[in-house]
Amino acid sequence: MAFLDNSGDIILDAVLTEAGRRRMANGNFRITKFALGDDEINYGLYNKSHASGSAYYDLEILQTPVLQASTGINAGINYGLLSFANPNLLYMPSMRRNTKVTLAHAPQDKINYLAVNDGVTADALIAAFGGSDGGGDRKVLKAGSTQGFCMILETGLDTDEIAATGQNKTNYIQAYGLAETKFDISVDTRFFSAVLGPAPGSIFNNSAGSGESTVNFPLSPSTPGTADPDRKNYATAGVKAVNNNVLKRSSDTKPDTATSAIKGPRASVTALNFSLKDLPQAAFNQAGKTGATISGASGTYKYIDTIVKVVSSTGIVEQLPIRIIQKE
Repeated sequence: MAFLDNSGDIILDAVLTEAGRRRMANGNFRITKFALGDDEINYGLYNKSHASGSAYYDLEILQTPVLQASTGINAGINYGLLSFANPNLLYMPSMRRNTKVTLAHAPQDKINYLAVNDGVTADALIAAFGGSDGGGDRKVLKAGSTQGFCMILETGLDTDEIAATGQNKTNYIQAYGLAETKFDISVDTRFFSAVLGPAPGSIFNNSAGSGESTVNFPLSPSTPGTADPDRKNYATAGVKAVNNNVLKRSSDTKPDTATSAIKGPRASVTALNFSLKDLPQAAFNQAGKTGATISGASGTYKYIDTIVKVVSSTGIVEQLPIRIIQKE
């Protein structure tokens, strides 16, 4: 469903997906739920400096045309609106990728490389991306590895209006139930066999005095077992949410933002890696690309680009582009 015109009367364009048309034909079409989303809204257009005053701050947003509704079954809402029963919430939690701590995987040219564990691919890419001394080892995830580099995601209030102190964490995070209890990770089961998430003993904090980070994420596998109703071939695995105890303290000589990607009070953190199925050549032929070259790397490569969806227990959604890659 989409808005067609917002200059006068509101007109809605509602179309049915393939599943909806099939149910309509069978006589059992019935709407039981609906969801709202803002996928096409660019909030960067909100202009608090508009010369005509506050009534015009959101004018550009309101005048932005919205696309017509799509009948594609996979063209659902990616960024759904959330409902919160508590009217006293002043700040909404966010999810941010952490690339600051030493253990954190970092993208290469905005691509998250996941190397097939064949003893060759990862070494070739690491050398091409700068080597172990130049940060190349941070830019290549080794499939199935339960130690070492991993993708780190933090949640909390990403605002510099509230200091990330322990007291503010209590007042703004814990008091309103904004700390995650888990994260649901949705992956394409044609390629992934397991999601690796934080095992017992995982820790993410900064020490009083020096402010240096203490980060440890041993990983353990979780098998995707619950089908994702929004995505074909996808299933979901749950992983642990770890207490994000990086705090702003007057005694620290190193700022807390040197460790955390969240500016304000922090809630939770998780770490991810993935195990892959034994992918035949046909999988790369059908779903990916073969004979590709990677800048700075010797030889040719075959890869599959896919998306991993992360949903926190408080409803925050993040989508991670992953390139599954193997040297030919």
